[in-house]
Amino acid sequence: MVLCNVNSSKLKPLLFLSLCGLLASCAQQPTPTADRPVVTTPAEVPATVETDARELYQNARDYQGEARQIHLLRAARAALEQQQYPLALAITHSLANSEYAVVRQRNTLLLLQAYLASNEFERASILLEQTNLDTLPQADLSEYLWQGARFYASQQRSLAASRWLLQLDQLQQTDANYPELWDLLWQQLTALSPGNLSTLRTNATERNLAWLNLAELSRANIGQQQALQQALVAWHQRYPFMPEPDALPQALQQLITLTPYQPSRIGVILPFSGNFRAHAKALQYGLVTAASARQGAANLIFIDSQQSPEQITAELKQQLVDFVIGPLLRDQVDVISQQQDWPWPTLFLNSRNPDQPKRPNHFFYALSLEDEASQMAELFQQKNYQRPVVISARNNISQRMQQHFASQWQALGHPKPELYQFSAKAELEAIVSNLLETDISQNRIRSISGLVSGNTKLEAEPHSRLDIDAIYLLADPIQTRLFKPYVDVSVNQTAPKLPVYASSRSFSASLDRNEQRDLNGLTFTEMPWMLGEQSSVLLREEYQQLFTDQDEILQRLYAMGHDAYQLIARLKQQQHLPALVFPGLTGQLSLDKNGSVVRRLSWASYRNNRLVAVQEP
Repeated sequence: MVLCNVNSSKLKPLLFLSLCGLLASCAQQPTPTADRPVVTTPAEVPATVETDARELYQNARDYQGEARQIHLLRAARAALEQQQYPLALAITHSLANSEYAVVRQRNTLLLLQAYLASNEFERASILLEQTNLDTLPQADLSEYLWQGARFYASQQRSLAASRWLLQLDQLQQTDANYPELWDLLWQQLTALSPGNLSTLRTNATERNLAWLNLAELSRANIGQQQALQQALVAWHQRYPFMPEPDALPQALQQLITLTPYQPSRIGVILPFSGNFRAHAKALQYGLVTAASARQGAANLIFIDSQQSPEQITAELKQQLVDFVIGPLLRDQVDVISQQQDWPWPTLFLNSRNPDQPKRPNHFFYALSLEDEASQMAELFQQKNYQRPVVISARNNISQRMQQHFASQWQALGHPKPELYQFSAKAELEAIVSNLLETDISQNRIRSISGLVSGNTKLEAEPHSRLDIDAIYLLADPIQTRLFKPYVDVSVNQTAPKLPVYASSRSFSASLDRNEQRDLNGLTFTEMPWMLGEQSSVLLREEYQQLFTDQDEILQRLYAMGHDAYQLIARLKQQQHLPALVFPGLTGQLSLDKNGSVVRRLSWASYRNNRLVAVQEP
C-alpha cells in the first residue's frame, strides 16, 4: 500500500473515503495466516512521534483482531501529533464502529481531536452530545473535557463550555496541566446570564459553587473597588481550597486594580421637547430607577438636547458635570461626538458613525437590530445550516437587518443566502409558495391528473423543497402570525420540519393563547426585560405598578435607560477586558474595540401554545 501527502482540498475527500474503505477491512477480525502471527492485545500502546504515522499504519497489518486495532490507535495518535489529519480522521472514523469496547473507548478522544483538526465541527458537536463521559478511559477524561470545552467556547456556547470546564476543574483541582483553564473558565462564566449561572448550581460541587459565587460577587460589586476587595477576602475565607489571590484569573485581577468611572454629577442630554419627548421620558425613568437603587448614586442633571451644541456645552460646564449620557438622536450624536474640545467621557445613546475616528472616552450604546442579525448568523453557523432563506418585510429596518445578516453569513464563509421581500399578505403567500416550490408540485399534479382517465382517482399531495435549512423572518407581529401557519401547511408532512426563526420585531407581549398557538415552533431573539426573565421580575412588578399603559417601544427604552446608568461603572473595565459581559435588561452587554456596546439577546420559543425561554436553541 502506498500513501502520499495530499494538499488539494478536492482530493482530500477522496483520500478519506479510500482510507475508510481500506480501514474497514483492517477493522474486521482476519483469519490467521502463517506470515501474520496472532498476538495478544497489549494493555497499552503509547503514542509516539518518533515513528512516522504512515509506517505505524502499515505495521498494523501484521496483527489481528483487537491487537490490530490497538496498533491502529497508535497510528492515529501519531498522525494527530504529526498533523497528518486526513489519515487520523480516516483511522478514527473507522474505529468508531469497532466491535471491541476498549477500542471504541480509547478512540473517542482521538476521534474528537481528528474532527476538530479537520474542521468537522458538526460531527464534533454530535460526538460531544452523544458521548457518555462515564465510558471514557480515566486517562482521557480530562483532555476530552478540555477539547470539548474549547470547542463550545469557540462556538460561543458559554453555558456548555462552563459545564465542561467546571468538571475539568473539579478533576484537576489545579491549573498545572492546563494553564489556560481558569482564565477560560472565568471568560465563559462572565458571559453567562444570571439565569444560566443559577442553572449551573444544580448538583454543583462545593468547588463549582465557589466559582459560581465568585462570578456573582464580581458582578454585584463591579465598579465598587473597596466593596469588591472586601467581598473577595470573605470569599477566600469561605473557600480556602480555591486559588490564592495572585493565581485568580487575570481578568479578575485586572478588574480589581482598574479604577472605574465614578462620576458624581452626570449630564443626561435627551430630546425633552419635540416629537421624541415620550422616548426621552422613558429613558429618563429608566435612568432614575437605576440610580435610586444604588447607594452613593450620582446626581442626574437632565438637559434638553433640542438646543444648540454651544448651549448644551455651556450648561454642562455650569452644572460641573463629570460624565455625559446622550444625546439620543442621530444627527445630534454626530455633531457632538465630532467636537474636538468635548472634555467629558460620554455614553452616546446611538450607534457609532464608522467614518469617525475612535476616541478613548467615547462609548456608543444603541438597541441595534444588526446585533440580532449577527447573533442569528452565528446560530445558523453553529447548527451547520447551509441554505438559509431570509424573508423581510419591505421597510427600512427589516431590509437593513436582512442585508446585515447576508453580509455576516458571507463573512462566515457561506454563499449569499436567498433573500425575499414582501409588502402585502398575498405577496407573502406567493413568496412561500414559490420558495417551497409547492406551486410547481401542484402544477405537476394537475398535469398528471389530465393524463389519467376521468374514472381514475389520483391521490397525491404537493411536495416542498428539501434543501432549505431554515427561514429567518424579519417582520412585525401581525405579519409573523400570518406567515408561520402558512409555512407549516406548505411543508410536506413527511418532510423534515423546517425551522423558522425571527427577530424581536416579531414579538408582542400582548398575544393571547390562540394567537400563540399559531406561532408554535417559532424561535426568536428578544431582550430579557421583554421576556420577564427571573433576574428582573421584581423590577418588572414595580414598573407595571407605575406605568400600566406604556407601549412596547417605550418599555424597551426604559430598559435601555436602566442599563445605560448601570454601564457607567463598567465601561472602563469592559474597555480593557473585552470578554467581560454585563447581564443587562436589554441583553448580555459587552464592548467592542471601537467602544460600541454589543448586545447578545435571549432566546425564546413558542411551544405548546405558550412562550418559553430557550437557553441554547
